[in-house]
Amino acid sequence: MYTNFFSLSELPFSIAPNPKYLFMSDRHREALTHLSYGLDGSGGFVLLTGEVGTGKTTVSRCLMADLPASTQLAFILNPTLSSQELLATICDQLKIRYRKTGATLKTLTDKISEKLLKNHANDINTLLIIDEAQHLEAEVLEQLRLLTNLETNTKKLLQVILIGQPELQQLLKRRDLRQLAQRITARYHLLPLNQQELVLYIKHRLSVADCHRALFNDGALAAIHKLSQGIPRLINLICHSALMAAYNSNNSVVDKKIILKAASHALGDDFEQPVWWQQKNTKLAMAGSALLLVLFSGYWLGKAQPLQVTPLQVESDNAQETLLVANGENAKIAAIADVVEKVATQQVQVSPQPFLPEPKPEVIIEQKIVSAAAPIAKNSNQMTSNQSDKLQQAATAVAPNLAIPQKENYQVAAVDGVSDDLLARFQAAIDDTKNANTNQAEVEQTQTLADDVKPLTQMPTWVQKGIPSLKFEQHIYASDGEGWVKVNGRDRYEGDIVVEGLSIDKILPQQVILTYRGEKFSLPALTNW
Repeated sequence: MYTNFFSLSELPFSIAPNPKYLFMSDRHREALTHLSYGLDGSGGFVLLTGEVGTGKTTVSRCLMADLPASTQLAFILNPTLSSQELLATICDQLKIRYRKTGATLKTLTDKISEKLLKNHANDINTLLIIDEAQHLEAEVLEQLRLLTNLETNTKKLLQVILIGQPELQQLLKRRDLRQLAQRITARYHLLPLNQQELVLYIKHRLSVADCHRALFNDGALAAIHKLSQGIPRLINLICHSALMAAYNSNNSVVDKKIILKAASHALGDDFEQPVWWQQKNTKLAMAGSALLLVLFSGYWLGKAQPLQVTPLQVESDNAQETLLVANGENAKIAAIADVVEKVATQQVQVSPQPFLPEPKPEVIIEQKIVSAAAPIAKNSNQMTSNQSDKLQQAATAVAPNLAIPQKENYQVAAVDGVSDDLLARFQAAIDDTKNANTNQAEVEQTQTLADDVKPLTQMPTWVQKGIPSLKFEQHIYASDGEGWVKVNGRDRYEGDIVVEGLSIDKILPQQVILTYRGEKFSLPALTNW
């Protein structure tokens, strides 16, 4: 073993709950404070939840070690019991004598009530701690609530601490358990260690094993935190496997490479190392390169291709008139702004026309707008007769009934006397109209997909019962399919498998589409099941 190689007195990262390796982080101390506060009150229920391996049992053992001598404790580790079995177990823990055969719920309840009254008369507090309480049936929890009905004018005679995983919080939200939920006097959710606490945790365990030098470099510590997500049990597994790997390869210090190799052995199927193109730095580099390529291509195309003029026909329900861009700047701004507003707010049909070989092309916009025609005509007296004839020919050449898809790219050419900024604003209005139609089509397609899939609550019973506990913490939607969700503490993308038989099919703006054994269903974003 590696103890001699690293000068350790014993194995420092065993998952056995050894009291001398107890590490109380700020989170654990805060959890212990909440539990103690709940016990100092008038009684009732106290709730402690946390993910697997975060140290809930460690906190409970620390609490039990500090209980005063005037407290009688009943500690239940196996909560998969019926109501009668639970009462019998409480009787065994409190040393209550009862007839083993033929004992009914009433008999056991009466025996426990007598014991509680006797303890109260002798100034003895009675405490019941149930670990893994998320496995309790609803009827068993209700039986516990009935036990706490026995009380005096100032306090309840039985105090109960429920310790379990986050599913326990969901269980207590059931309508038939609302009375029990209202009796919870203190609750605390134990979070994993942050990276700073992880460093102190590893240093503490090594020092207890008589090692006072750094066996893990900074890169290794960062990798451990990322892979374990700060859960102490996983930290122990990874560190133990890493020290074994370092010993086998004759390395006196564990680095990131050794951690990744050790995690694949220690975590098994739970180990996930993203491929190079899914890593955050790689994604940022690829996005930056793509942006530079698009900008360079746009600049090159803009230099290589001259602007062209295509007459546009806009149809409305008003009388038809031709709108000409006058030479006066105020008239230009008024005309263009009015047309931009119409183009952006109305559904239009655009007819393509052949390019007119004009030495000085003009922007021609034909629209049925009566109110804008009069002021424009007053400012257009500077145009030559030849230009007016050409504009009239271009207007009559428009095919009024020929409509093309709105995905065509229309470019506005330079006009003598019109500033580039004004033309750019008009071109942007046309592009925005096209993009709005495209975005609306994508939204309608996404909504159609969501409507075709049933929610989980409408699926068959075998599907609902087969779905494991799911906790969605983050929901990132992307129209290109690169969105992701954080479920049960892990990042998942479209096509990823959450657990065996359950995979993520599609991530929509407000929903997640999943498939369970061939059955497709939806869940709202950021939901808990």
